[in-house]
Amino acid sequence: MPVVVLPDIPLRPSLVDEIVKYAGKVLFRHPSGSPWIIGDDSRRIVHAGNSDIDVILIGNSAAELTAGDLSRLINGKSSVVDLDSDAARLAEGDLLFFARERTRMRSQAPLFLTRSLCWTTLDGVPLISDDQFAIKSIAGLRPDPAVLASRLTDAEISHAFGLRSIWQGVHTVGPGEWLDSRGGHAPVRKVWWRPPRPDRSVGELADELREAISGALSFRTAGHQEVSADLSGGLDSTTLGFFLANLGIKPHTLFLASANVANNDYRWADRAASELGADHRSVPYSSVIPYLLNERTGTVDTAPEGPGIANATLASIPMIEEIMGDTGTTLHLNGHAGDALFGSVSTMLWSLFHSREKKRYRRTWQFRVLNRYPLGQTIRMVTRNGSYLGDLRRLARHDFGSRDDGIAGYSRLVPLPKVHPALTGTAHEHLRRLAAEAAGEERRQLSDDRTVHQILDYLVVHGNVVRRMNQAATPGAGIAFDSPYLDRRIAEISLSLRIGERSHQYPAKPLLAAARPPEMSLDYFTRPDKGDYTAEVFAQHQAVKPVLRQLFAGGSALEDLDLVSAERVLRLVDEYTTSGTSYTDLDNIVIAERWLRSVR
Repeated sequence: MPVVVLPDIPLRPSLVDEIVKYAGKVLFRHPSGSPWIIGDDSRRIVHAGNSDIDVILIGNSAAELTAGDLSRLINGKSSVVDLDSDAARLAEGDLLFFARERTRMRSQAPLFLTRSLCWTTLDGVPLISDDQFAIKSIAGLRPDPAVLASRLTDAEISHAFGLRSIWQGVHTVGPGEWLDSRGGHAPVRKVWWRPPRPDRSVGELADELREAISGALSFRTAGHQEVSADLSGGLDSTTLGFFLANLGIKPHTLFLASANVANNDYRWADRAASELGADHRSVPYSSVIPYLLNERTGTVDTAPEGPGIANATLASIPMIEEIMGDTGTTLHLNGHAGDALFGSVSTMLWSLFHSREKKRYRRTWQFRVLNRYPLGQTIRMVTRNGSYLGDLRRLARHDFGSRDDGIAGYSRLVPLPKVHPALTGTAHEHLRRLAAEAAGEERRQLSDDRTVHQILDYLVVHGNVVRRMNQAATPGAGIAFDSPYLDRRIAEISLSLRIGERSHQYPAKPLLAAARPPEMSLDYFTRPDKGDYTAEVFAQHQAVKPVLRQLFAGGSALEDLDLVSAERVLRLVDEYTTSGTSYTDLDNIVIAERWLRSVR
């Protein structure tokens, strides 16, 4: 059930009744007797206070925290603005942090938005909630066609687009922000977190990272008798498995097997499962397809925040629930965000070139040769000095008729969205308008360092995905989803790594390799092969084709909004592409069409 936070002002009874209908009974009241937080008690709640402030934690991650612990943390604090360090420690996993002093309130979600907060104003009253759909339902809001247009592209990988709600009039917090509410005024975003400087070495950070991963797992698994986890054969999930074993937790593990006989991920997953002594379950990757075709997948019931970058992941939720149903697991962990935190990102070469690292120019040249980057494009990429605002203004006047500038664009702070040919001129105009609006907002780039900024963009994406996975979970299935790599402590340590060491990717993911548990062989980080799932992209599109033809044969809801051309969609269904990316774009258009019809 959602939580709705109200200002300390008189409210008309009918508004309170409407909120109670969607959020449940009143949890907390002001001394005046007016409601403060409306919700239910299905999640763990910890409450403490002193003579000046009341503090409330809501979420099942608080399993090991008591009211006494919370009282000690706020001892001597007299204002909600004094709680930055306490809230940073407590608002993690699925925990929401609320504090109130007289007529001022603090509302805070986890750093990378695995739970998030949003607000709108109804009849002059600001309503804050952890559930965008609850706010939509209470206020009677409609989908925002501009945001829906952006969800038909990959624009969500930039926080300028990814933080926009699909519901008109709903505002959201960003990473490292809390909401400052005073009386009946709309909440104001306050920044409580900034990323660290990337100026430390692997040797300095390895022990800290090892402790942080153990701490993040201990925090998330507390109160869970059985735990399951992805075990893909990749580095992120495998490392988590060994850390779980170090904590004495033997997880039930899940592997999705590729139809590509050259994909050796299964060998590494089997080896890790054997070394961990895990209850290991392997199913074909194609097992996801029937769930993707299910009429409920991608509807407003399973995707209340709209279609987007998590479409395929959301389709896997009922599959995981079914496969793990007999294990008794109540928590399923994944390795989301590990690639961004520890691996290569496209802005890395620019940051290396502009750093003070020794031999940076030679290493830039070697990187170019190794990856077969064209010389001219590489030079344009590393010499670019554009800005975040400049990139947004570029998008605000782009015609989206030409492809982005390839490798030369790798250093951009806001990349050009990948726009499918079926999108209309109206959709293009919506994208331009969103970019122009983002350029005029108070939000700016997440870090002055381009690599840190890009990593943070990706962490917000993964936070959105984890949050939406939990929204898509079947009521009553009892499995929560989380990624420990989105823990603030892990992120801060990884972001502190010098670009010279981050860009030296042998062994792969050098910081994670240095921090791995002693029982985990370095072989996992030096493997010469890497899994490829292109075959699954083609198989998925073949399965979706009949649905696509059926949905768009007589027009479409997206076409009614002039966002896509149904005729172009049908014409492109049978066009061949070697990369499969166009197929993925078409499949996402199908999900968006299904979602919009379910809203109507």
